[in-house]
Amino acid sequence: MTIRNRFVGALTALVGAIVALSALALLNPTGASEYLIQEEPERGSTVAEAPHQLLLTFDHSLAQIKGAHHVEVTNSEGHRVDEGHPSISTYSQRTLVVPIHAEGDGSLNVEYTVLLIGDGEHLQVHSSYDFTVDHSLGPIEGDQIEAPATAKSSQALVLWTIVILLGIAIAGALVYFLRMATGNSRSSLEPTNRSVFRD
Repeated sequence: MTIRNRFVGALTALVGAIVALSALALLNPTGASEYLIQEEPERGSTVAEAPHQLLLTFDHSLAQIKGAHHVEVTNSEGHRVDEGHPSISTYSQRTLVVPIHAEGDGSLNVEYTVLLIGDGEHLQVHSSYDFTVDHSLGPIEGDQIEAPATAKSSQALVLWTIVILLGIAIAGALVYFLRMATGNSRSSLEPTNRSVFRD
C-alpha cells in the first residue's frame, strides 16, 4: 500500500468518525428518548426553582390537531401541577410548551403523549421523564449571585473538538496535495533538462 493510499484511508476514517460524533452531539444532545431530543428542564436534572413552563422539543414537527397532545406533570405526592393545555411554540413547530405551577421541593414527573408528523403519516409517541426541584440550591440571602454557567458545556466541548479535528484534517490534506503537486511539477521538468544536456 502506497503512502498516498494510507493517507487517503486515514483521512476517510477520520472524517467518518467526525461525522458520527457530530450526529450524536446534534441529534441527541441530552441523552433523551428516541423522539424527544431536548427538554427544559432536562431529564434527571435538579433545579433550584420550579419553572413556570416546560419545553419539550422533538425530532419531528408536532401535528397541528387540537387535543392531539397531552402532558401530565405530577409532583412527588401524585398531584398534578400542569396548568391548561400544552401548546406548540410559535418559534418552532417541534417544540411543545407546557405551563405548570409547582411549589416546594421534590421530584416532578412529566408524562406525555404527542402526535408527530412522520414520513407521510402521523406517529403517536408516549413516554415520561423526571427532574427534581431543590430550593436549597438557590443563593442564600445576602450572598452574591453568580452568573449562570454556560448551558451544555459538555456539548460545546464536543463541538469544539470536532471543529479542531476538521481543521487538522483539512490542513493535512492541503499540505499533502500541495506536496504532491509540487513533486509532479518538478518531475515533469526533469526529462526536458536531460534532453538539453544530451544535445
